[in-house]
Amino acid sequence: MAAGMVLLSGYTGDENFIDPMCGSGTILIEAAMIANNIPANINRKHFAFENWKDYDEDLYFIIQDALLKKIRSSHFKIMGFDKAPSAIVKAKQNIVSANLEEFIGVHHVNFFNSKKEVFGKTTILFNPPYGERLNVELAEFYKKIGDTLKLNYPDSTAWLITSNIDALKHVGLKTSRRIPLKNGDLDCKFVRYDLYEGSKKASKNNLDAI
Repeated sequence: MAAGMVLLSGYTGDENFIDPMCGSGTILIEAAMIANNIPANINRKHFAFENWKDYDEDLYFIIQDALLKKIRSSHFKIMGFDKAPSAIVKAKQNIVSANLEEFIGVHHVNFFNSKKEVFGKTTILFNPPYGERLNVELAEFYKKIGDTLKLNYPDSTAWLITSNIDALKHVGLKTSRRIPLKNGDLDCKFVRYDLYEGSKKASKNNLDAI
């Protein structure tokens, strides 16, 4: 699911990436693997196909080496925030287990008190509460998401997934894409917001003048 959302966002590692409510770090890990072209399951110790009678170990290592040679290094930032210290601890543990600590930074930050501190285009992708597990006042919570994005994260593309379509209305930003997804048994919308420095009209006028 996390990898699919990163791919749907169009992120390839050629700009900064932020998960502002990162939890255990799953989205960050998938983003780092995509940005650096790291093969899936590269840290896995054993695959079931290794038990097949016609398993060719030499061929397996040839394929593995070919994939490893395609790994590249993205020079853009990949960062995660969470207001819960326990989530940051868990995210750091998972990132270390995935051998990705050199690519990802996680910080104990409340997104609503944050601002963009990286230069250039940035993809923001997160999975906020839907009201299914965490007890939050959703209308106010989603309004604060929209206000924070609009005021503090210019020159960015923000994606979020939620099953609570009523709460989504309180973000107060116009979506440029809406993709239906399933998160477990929940029907969700994966939505995109284009965030500009100043107004969209001013940004368009600047482009037209070039």
